Amino acid sequence: MKITTQKQNGIYVLHLDGRLDAGWCDPVQTAFDEAVKAGEHRMHFDMEKVVYLSSAGIRVLITSHRQLLGVSGLFGIVNPSTFVRKVMDLAGLEELLVSDDADSSQQTEGGGRTHRSASASYELLDDPSQASAVKVQSSGKISALAAGKEAAATENVKFGPATFALGVGALGADAEDIDSRMGEFIAVAGCAAYQPTDGSNRPDYMVTEGNLLPEGQLLVGLTGDVPGCLIRFEADSEQGSVGLTELFQTALELSGKTAIAVIAITETSGLVGTSLRQSPAPTGNRAERFAFPGVRDWLSFSSDRSHRDSISLLAGVVAKAGTSLDDFLRPLAPESQLLGHLHAAAFHYKPLQKGRIDLHESVNDLFSGDTLQSVLHLLSDPRGINGAGESEFYRGAVWLAPIAF
Repeated sequence: MKITTQKQNGIYVLHLDGRLDAGWCDPVQTAFDEAVKAGEHRMHFDMEKVVYLSSAGIRVLITSHRQLLGVSGLFGIVNPSTFVRKVMDLAGLEELLVSDDADSSQQTEGGGRTHRSASASYELLDDPSQASAVKVQSSGKISALAAGKEAAATENVKFGPATFALGVGALGADAEDIDSRMGEFIAVAGCAAYQPTDGSNRPDYMVTEGNLLPEGQLLVGLTGDVPGCLIRFEADSEQGSVGLTELFQTALELSGKTAIAVIAITETSGLVGTSLRQSPAPTGNRAERFAFPGVRDWLSFSSDRSHRDSISLLAGVVAKAGTSLDDFLRPLAPESQLLGHLHAAAFHYKPLQKGRIDLHESVNDLFSGDTLQSVLHLLSDPRGINGAGESEFYRGAVWLAPIAF
């Protein structure tokens, strides 16, 4: 099998030459997957020179079709050989998979204003400068991370579809059980997840089902209303990816405000962050818990970018210094004037639909399969060649809104 590629009329074409059988399914699937990860959601398989097609090959075609259909993309077989067309006809798949129009329709919806930063291009599907403001409030005291939980300091709350939250917390109804498991926490649009510190090392989550809402506690963190202004971004091909600081600096500039709430779903190059090893909720003589060398028993840091080629759900606040939320924010990068507090939930990779997408549907779709990998507090590691740098992203959707103080 010989595989060559070209871009033609906005469609990415894989030219296949040889036998598409069990022996060549993996190379064809890999070529398809690499194209999708590079942002190609409109694709044709040119099968003019395919001399044999087995059931294993048919499975690759059906899987590819379903994957692109799921992100409102385009898939089709063009120029099928006589043998391929016969197999498609007998299998009842010709009408579904074979496209007789090699040019097909042009790129789907868009039409928003555009903007550029140093490493990425942006499509403004809504106007960030006209976005409605949302309320964001702090929960708990920062001192609780070092000193533990005060008596009756927190109570259970429900994380509904209209809210987002991030910080240190856990899901559950029993206060004592929650205290022993508190870790990095994120909730967006009725879906909540956290990284337990009970030794399980596996993130847990809950999604809204009917009248059942995720319930738990935040020891310390931020909660707010879900923002509704949507922008899309894509890293320049030469740069490959855009860094966290540049992405959210651009979002803040586009809003024209001093502070914004942000939620993002991104195709991710890699994440840099930290997570708790132990719950900070119990009280006691813990004054040195985050001082070196004891901090190594309390926090796990990314030594390199983790969760490479994943999809991530981000939530948080980005602001200039001088707001009432300053105690809960930190510089996103060394010497940066941009402050932020951002958490991320990392999932196994799946392509993100282009154009305008619905926040609630997209978040629920992430949690629909058992693909949640981790929940992290994002930070930068500026140690030059020895540091991990910062989180970087290929492309994605960002919802934002100014914060009402």
